[in-house]
Amino acid sequence: MTTMSVSRTIPNAIVDPDRDTEMPVLVVHTTGDAARRSLDDPDAAIAPVVAATRRLLRIDAEPVATHVHRWTFARPLRATGEPFFRSPGLSLCGDAWGESPAVRTAWASGDSLGRALAAS
Repeated sequence: MTTMSVSRTIPNAIVDPDRDTEMPVLVVHTTGDAARRSLDDPDAAIAPVVAATRRLLRIDAEPVATHVHRWTFARPLRATGEPFFRSPGLSLCGDAWGESPAVRTAWASGDSLGRALAAS
């Protein structure tokens, strides 16, 4: 995963309330294959990911800062088959909730939980 802090030229970019800045943050995920190619030198992934992201999103500005993080061991042992977990005071979602551990499962899980929370 590469995190780009970019200028305010990106409308609706994610602002992280835990950071001591009002700079929007854009988080970019690569494929597993792309991440594996950079295991020995994760920072080498920054330039091509930034270039592809800027091209795809038509961003003219250079990022203010970048950071790369590899979630090497972030893989659920098994999927629950449920879209999310919810009990009073605690809700969980992610790629362990659903039919198979994958990014699309994590997204669907978060979307389902968000809808359930909004409806309650």
